[in-house]
Amino acid sequence: MRGSELVLPAEIERTVGLDHDPVLRNLRITQTYQDLAQALHRLLGAEDVSWCTFATWASKTAGAFIRDEELPARLRGALSEGGVAERLAPVASAPLPRGALGALGDPLEGVVALATRILGDVSALIAEGNLKVFAELAPVFAGLIAALEGDGGPDPAAFERLLGSLSPGPTQRGGQSLLREALAAYRDARVEGDARRRAELILLANAQVGLHEQIRLQPYIAGSLDAPIGDALLGWAHGAATASTAGEARHAAHGWLDALLHPAADELTRTWEWFATRELMTLRLPDGTLRLGRDLPAPPGRPLFPEALQAIDLPALRALLGQLDALGPAPAPRLAPGPGAGTAARNWARLSDRMRFIAELFRSRQQDARLLEPPFSEAQRASLLAGRVPDGPL
Repeated sequence: MRGSELVLPAEIERTVGLDHDPVLRNLRITQTYQDLAQALHRLLGAEDVSWCTFATWASKTAGAFIRDEELPARLRGALSEGGVAERLAPVASAPLPRGALGALGDPLEGVVALATRILGDVSALIAEGNLKVFAELAPVFAGLIAALEGDGGPDPAAFERLLGSLSPGPTQRGGQSLLREALAAYRDARVEGDARRRAELILLANAQVGLHEQIRLQPYIAGSLDAPIGDALLGWAHGAATASTAGEARHAAHGWLDALLHPAADELTRTWEWFATRELMTLRLPDGTLRLGRDLPAPPGRPLFPEALQAIDLPALRALLGQLDALGPAPAPRLAPGPGAGTAARNWARLSDRMRFIAELFRSRQQDARLLEPPFSEAQRASLLAGRVPDGPL
């Protein structure tokens, strides 16, 4: 079966339209990326994987967050066992007006409910970002596969039509020039006979698509990690006091709440940042989970970068990696297995930090065959194609 027959535009549209079932939609997005990745892998050669391969595992990781019923319980544990509970203890014994104290109820339970609601908002942001990128890029990759899969090589007319469907201009202004450049690099890789140069062309294309994607995702990622949870706590408490008191009692209640809750709000913000970093800043791959706030480890038993990408000679790729601060040191120190020093993303909400890590990740894992493993079993894939959420671990 040709790759263009494996991923039909109508099935992509069907997946995009699953607004009533974000869990099923995410699972189908993940499987579609896998189908696209396999089709491109057959076209581009046996050694290298495309952006769609990385997108498969990023989408699977996002899905674990979107549907994870355990996250609220883990968040409750983080709030109950950390300094937030300690900071909230004085509120219960404070000389607040009777109405204000009753409106607040159990302060810790109120904070847990507030944080859980924000967690739901973050989950929705992740789902929206997952959909936005897929809706734009899946049809583009399906078109690329159709243009590249001819027995005699790429179909120039089909390829030009695909490029013509993309809007010129920078991604920040709604343009797709980065995608146009990436498609040209994939096309050149399709006919390139030298394995090293082909690897560099594919890395160039992967990084260009990755940069375009991450610019598109910026508001969703920033919104997920920078949730104003401390301010929300203060707003909730003051709102309860306003609704339940009047006159001098209201004034006194607001004064007490300001004094008592600011330390708790600061501690809540720190706890949320820790929790979001641990739960959100991860990428689950077949050989383990990457912590995005730590330096990129080498693949198990192998050097950080594959032989074909130890040195970067392609001028356009050198320029892009230099722009992303992802060229790394000279090749020799990277020959031994070990982490990529300085690759950790200290602030995942900052595009430049994120892209440095992603570019190094793409370079490091581009020839990792384990990434081509299916994200779901055959039975689960059949369920997804039939429009059902599969049974079993996902």
